[in-house]
Amino acid sequence: MKRYVPRPKESPTAWFRCMTRNCDCKMIKCEVAEKNILNAMEEWLEEYQIQLEQTQTQAVDPIDTALETVHSQLAGLQLQQEKICEYLEKGIYSVEMFSKRNTALSKEIEQLRESETDLFRQKSDGNQRKRAAAELIPTTQHILDSYDALTVEEKNGLWKLVMRRATIYREPEGEVRIQIFPNLPR
Repeated sequence: MKRYVPRPKESPTAWFRCMTRNCDCKMIKCEVAEKNILNAMEEWLEEYQIQLEQTQTQAVDPIDTALETVHSQLAGLQLQQEKICEYLEKGIYSVEMFSKRNTALSKEIEQLRESETDLFRQKSDGNQRKRAAAELIPTTQHILDSYDALTVEEKNGLWKLVMRRATIYREPEGEVRIQIFPNLPR
């Protein structure tokens, strides 16, 4: 939609109009669009806060569980590696048998260490997403609380922090549909 600002002799309010030819979308006043965006953001914020509270109540983090499993498997493999050294010293294993077993255990240990580093990376990424989500809520709440006191430039700058875009469609009957796309952490 394109914003139209009226000439001084015309109506005193600005409006948006769709630039697509033969589009059924009717013009919408900027004030109405702004009010609908505010209402949509308030609804989204409430839903998002509830969603975050539900995900934070999860008692067990699956990544932590996987890390514990990897650590226990690593401990088991290192114990096995120590035992094959004992078996070689006692003469139970031959040098060839020891070499084969040691190589196999070393490969397994290396694979587990790689998966451990991958899990640590996933956990770090998850923590960053949680921090970004935690910052998004107060910023959005600040915008909603102080919206009337902000200048147009401040409003636009703050909206760009929390929202990628918004789509507005006004039906021929006059009903306004709005869809917002918040700047959620990925």
